[in-house]
This record gives sequence, structure tokens and C-alpha cells, in this order.
Amino acid sequence: MNNRKRILLWILIPVAVLVLAGAGFLVYTKITVDRTYQDAMQTAQTAPYQMAQSRIAEAIASLNGKLFSEEPIKALAEQSAQLLEQEVDRAIESGDLAYAASLLDSEDAVRAQSLRDDLKIRETELKNRETYALAEAYERDGEDEQALETYRSLGSYKDAAARADAVQARIDYRAAEAVFTGANYDEGIAALRALGTEQGETAAQALELQKEEYRLSLEETAHGILAAGAWHTSAAGTAPWIMGDARYAAAPAEADVAVSGLTSALYLKNGTVLTTGETFGEETLIASWSDVKDAAPGLTHALFLHEDGTVSGVGSKALGRLDVSDWNGITDVAAGAWHSVGVKADGTVVACGKNEKGQCDVADWKDVIAVSAGLWHTVALRSDGTAVAAGDNTYGQCDVADWTDLKAIACGACFTIGLKTDGTVVACGDNAAGQCSVDAWKDVVAVAAGAYHAVGVRLDGTLIGAGFLPESLPDEPLFASEWPCEAIETVEPEHPEATAYIEGVGETLGPWLYLDSNGAVVICLDDSEEKILFRTDLLATANAIPTGRVTQPEATGRIIKMESVLPEIQARKQHAVVSFTGDYLGYTSNRKAVMIRNGIVYYDRAETTSYAILPDGTLKIYGQGETNAEQLQALGVKDSFSFGPILVKDGQLAYDDGGKPGTITMRVAFGYSDPYHYIVPITMRDRIVQMSYGMIAKVCMRYGCRAAYNLDGGHSTSLVFMGQELSLLTLTDTPHGNIRGLSDIVIFLENDAVQPKDSDLK
Repeated sequence: MNNRKRILLWILIPVAVLVLAGAGFLVYTKITVDRTYQDAMQTAQTAPYQMAQSRIAEAIASLNGKLFSEEPIKALAEQSAQLLEQEVDRAIESGDLAYAASLLDSEDAVRAQSLRDDLKIRETELKNRETYALAEAYERDGEDEQALETYRSLGSYKDAAARADAVQARIDYRAAEAVFTGANYDEGIAALRALGTEQGETAAQALELQKEEYRLSLEETAHGILAAGAWHTSAAGTAPWIMGDARYAAAPAEADVAVSGLTSALYLKNGTVLTTGETFGEETLIASWSDVKDAAPGLTHALFLHEDGTVSGVGSKALGRLDVSDWNGITDVAAGAWHSVGVKADGTVVACGKNEKGQCDVADWKDVIAVSAGLWHTVALRSDGTAVAAGDNTYGQCDVADWTDLKAIACGACFTIGLKTDGTVVACGDNAAGQCSVDAWKDVVAVAAGAYHAVGVRLDGTLIGAGFLPESLPDEPLFASEWPCEAIETVEPEHPEATAYIEGVGETLGPWLYLDSNGAVVICLDDSEEKILFRTDLLATANAIPTGRVTQPEATGRIIKMESVLPEIQARKQHAVVSFTGDYLGYTSNRKAVMIRNGIVYYDRAETTSYAILPDGTLKIYGQGETNAEQLQALGVKDSFSFGPILVKDGQLAYDDGGKPGTITMRVAFGYSDPYHYIVPITMRDRIVQMSYGMIAKVCMRYGCRAAYNLDGGHSTSLVFMGQELSLLTLTDTPHGNIRGLSDIVIFLENDAVQPKDSDLK
């Protein structure tokens, strides 16, 4: 090879290499551009909007200035614009105009502002629509004041102005109706006529007719139509009813007269006695009478006045309260806690029973036409419209000497009310629950007094109440009326924030009473049968259900070693108003049960029976294997107990000795008659009054328990009231042993007046 060819070869080889390298670079660049483009386009088609736009922006930045990138960049920009338009369309379609406008801010400011204008219109329409719907809801719920204000705020929207005018007219009409409160007929008629409407004139005319009709007829009709007890109010007439304690729910039809005691309600019809509640085991005898003129239930006894002026009695004969067999010429009777009173045709008064407070000191009374009895006091109405009283006057319940123009009287537990001839009412005595707050009552034609409440019937047949009402009084008038019931306001104060008060402390026979804003207590010795026991009624008013307390709540891992403390000491440390025996949480056999105290689970086995107090105020009894701690806690249960046996379940007797009583000892049972009303029978600590399971079960049935369960008894039997152990009271001088220390108690209500003694804290 000559030199010339060699030189040419050396020149061509580098040129070829450069050409090949350039071609390779171009190919690589094209591939890179295409890959970046394809990746960005794929992401744009599958990824969420923000991620797709971010990927496109990154791709454009990466391709910018590179060979072959002009068309890909243009395509990516078009794709970005398309994605933007699609996202804007989606936002508009979903109603998110604010988001759509924010997307367009940098692309189309005019369109973005237009969207914001549309958004404002939509928001205004939505707000108006919601406000209109709210006004309609207020109107449906009867909240017309709120409905009126809301309609007015809408201005000219839809028919809001017309709706507002209709509501205003209704408010005006109700305001005119409200002027009539059952006492001021003339003012009510004038207010209705002042409306100037056909509806108002029609109502005014109806009220005028009623005023005259009632005035002529109700004096006779109202006599004996109303009665009140510890936990109930009852009425006779064309449609008898009982409100409050569920034991008295079935009022007999078309009774003539209603009378009540603390634990019973009686109705009379054509001389026969129709009973509900307590009859002291004399149902057959009572049903055999056909000449009963009047009746008076006491605490553990009842009197029945016959047409011939004689008196019969049932229940406890103790203390001579039923020494009425020689009474004759009697025209009226009354029964207190431990005494009986009768008015004779000549205006004199006779009495028998316990007289510790002087409640039977009535021998010198004259010209008496009616009598009433409280727990420890007696009040009589004289023919001249004055009153005379005897007995306990701790609360001023006997301060009736200056009362005049009376036509009826009624005694509550520790207060007295009097109905005057002008339809007003006077009262004296204990007013802790507001039961004496009757000064504003007018046009009243009948009154009744319970343990903590007073009730009256007004001229228009509507009811008015004061004090601790066990249940709301019915809105319907007791007498037939053309006046719309809903137009008449029944004045019923809600359960008062009453200062706690006590009666019976130091009284060997009780009853022991307590009331505060959360509940009420009545404890009495039931001596109507041979086996005397404490009957303890607990009524919760604010979901203040009884709760279990233990001496060492933290000792969940060593229950059997839990410290035992005298229940009286435990009760004082807990500031408990009432406490009684639990189930002895540390007892070995209780490890087989579902045991919860104050929300803490101690045992979770269902190998035996148990009961739980539910938040709705009911008592639920469970058989073996029927529940567990998780299920109970899901229901909101804070306390469950076990001891047994089951005494009453679903309103039926669940335990029967079968004529062969088992162990006779001291007993404690826990039951309930209706939600938030609990009944706890507890035996005294005397051998002569001890009971078997079957006996205490039948007592619970007699007291109207829907459910009842036996708790720890024997030497554990305990009842503590306001820091004092009541169960130590005995009928003899030989009490049955001492009270053992307990690991747990059940308490109801708390009061700072109950304080531990120095010895309790050692």
C-alpha cells in the first residue's frame, strides 16, 4: 500500500468514527425524548390530576432545549390544558366551584371570577333553603317563637313572609288562650275577643258557657274525686286514673270516690270497695262489703265507714289503732301512721292508737264536720269554716287556728292544706319540697295531699300540683269540657331542688322520711302481719339509681381477702342517706357469678344467678349462663350482684317454699315495682320475725315488685338511714346477735349531713 492510500485511510477512519458517534447520539436523544414523553403521557392518563400535572411539568422542563422535543412538548402542553379543562368540569359538576375557580386563576381570570359569582349565588340559595327547612322544623316541633324569627330572617324568600304571618297569628291566639289559667275566666274571654278573629270569638263563647255550667255543678261532683299517696295521685269520676307508682296502674272503671294512703289506693262505687295496692291480706273481707260510705288508708292499716255509721278496720292491730268496733254514729274517718280518728254525727271526735305526739287528743273538739290525718298530726274542719289541730307541730303543720271560710282540709305527711270557699288554698307545715306553695291557686274545687305533694282540681276540671309530684299530672280535665285541653296550662313544678329533710329519727316506729332533688325515701315498720319487717321505698328522680360500694375497690385480685367493715361505718364514710346489705362480695361462692361494682369487674362467671341495675332504672334478673360482664357493661351497667335465690321474676313468684319453709333467718331482698322505684324489704333482728325465702318472696309480691332478688342476710342483715343502724331496732329485749363486718354495701343518695364519726376514721 502506497503512502497516499495509507494517509487517506488514517483520515477516513476518524471521520467514520465521528459519523457513527453522532448518529448514535441522535438515536439516543430521540429515544430519551420519546421515553420521557411516553412516561409523562401515561402518567397523565392514569394518575390523579395534581400528580399528572406535576409529571407533565417535570417532563416539559426535562425536554426543553433538547433535539426532537418540540412536538412532544407541544403535545404535553395540550395534554396539560386538556387535563385542566377536565378537572374544572369535574369540579363544576360536583359543585366545588371554589376549586374550579382556583384552577382557572392563572389561565382564565374572567371565567374564574364568573365561577366565584355562581358560587356565591349557590351558597346564598343553600343557606336560604337550610334556613327555611329549619323554620319548618321549628314549626313542626311547636317552637313557634323560633320559627317566627327564622321565617322573618328570610325576607322575601319563597313564602317565608306568609308563613311568618301564620305563625304570628298562632302565637297571638295561644297568648290569648294562656291568659286563662283555670281561675280567671273573664280575663280569658276578654283576651280571646281582643284577637278580633272568628276562632277567638268561638273560643270565648265556649268559655263563657263553661264558666256558668261548672259553677253550678262542680261543688257536688268534686267531692271525693281526688286522692294522693306517697308515690301516686289518683282520681275517680267518669274515667278513673292513677299516676305514679305502677302498682296502682289499673284504676277501676267509673268509681265514685278515690281515697289513698302511703301504700294503698282505694276506690268506692255504690257502696263497694275497689282496691289497688295494699289490702293487708283482707281482700276477701273488703270485697264482701256493699255498704261502705268512705274509707281511710293509713300506713299499715285502713278504716272503712259503713252507711249505718259503724267503722271496720283491717291491717295492723298494734297500738290499738283498730279499736274501732264500738264506734257508732260516725260520719267521717281518717287514718294516720299509727292512729285512727272518727267524726260523730253530733260533731264530736273519737280517736285511738298511738298518741305519743298528742295526735289523739281530740276529746274536747266540737262542731266538727270532717277530719284528716297526717303521719303524727290530726286536723279537723268545723261547721263554721274554721279548723283545729292536734299532734306533732315540728314543721308548723298544726298552725291552723287563724284559718277561716274553709270548706275542705287535707293532711300530708307533715303539712296541711285547706280549701277556702272562694276557691283559694292555704297551707302550713313542711315546705321543703314546695308542697305548701299554693298561694297562687284560684278557683279550686277539691284538694288532696300526699307524702310530699299537694294536688288541686280547678273550676275548669284541670289539675294543679305543688311539691314532689311522683309523675306528671294528666293534661285532660277531670270533668267534661268543650275547652281544648292543650289550651289549658297545668301548673306543675318540676322536681324541686329541695333541701334534704328527715322525719322519724329517734322515733322507734318511724316512719323515716327523706327528700332531696335526686330522690325520696320512705322507711316504715310493716306490722300488718305477724312477721314485722322494714319496708324501704326508694324513688330516684334524676337517674340516681342505687349503687354498690366496696371497702377496697382496688382489691380485684384478692377479693376473698377484702377488708370487712361494719356497714354503719361504711355508710357514714360514703355520706349515704340509705344503705343496706349487698351480696358479701368477698364470699367464696360469689366467685361463680358476674360481679360488677361501680364499673369494676370483680368476677365474670355466670355459673349462678345474678341481678343488675340498668341505667333506665329497671332491675334485670339473670339465670345461670344468661349474661356476662361484657354484655352488662355494653348496656351501661355499673353494678351487678349475686347471692340469691331469685324471689320474683317478670312479675311472677319465682320461689315458693311449697308449704315446707326452709331456713328461717334474717332476710334482705332487693326489688323494684317500676323504673326508678325500688322496694327493699328487710327483717328486724328479732328471732320472732325471721323469714324463709318463700316468706320474703311473698312479701315482695305483696308490695307489687316486678322483680326481686335475695341478698346476703343472717348476721349480715343491715339497714342504715342517715348514719344510724335501724335494723338493730327490736320488738323485745333480746336482739338476735350483732351485725358482722361486710365487704360491700348498697347505697342510695348522698348527703353531707351524714359524716363519719371520729371512731370510724381510726
